[in-house]
Amino acid sequence: MEIIIYGKEGCINCDKTRMLCQIQSLSFQYLLVGTDITAEALQEQVGQPVRSLPQIFVRTEDNTTYVGGYDDLRTQLRQLTLTTA
Repeated sequence: MEIIIYGKEGCINCDKTRMLCQIQSLSFQYLLVGTDITAEALQEQVGQPVRSLPQIFVRTEDNTTYVGGYDDLRTQLRQLTLTTA
């Protein structure tokens, strides 16, 4: 599993997302909106208007799934931990 984070410099929730991945030893890729991807391309990938960052996806061997933002990732990881405990 790899976490794909689309963020920007100076974004507190983007930094928190990277830190969460590091603390949980999750493989992640951090891409800057405006440098690595355009806002329009990200919006197309998400499938809806993007009003905040980060925008997070989870890539597995089978597919890539849109998660949402920092709180959404945290909730999903918490649920994953509860179901595997």
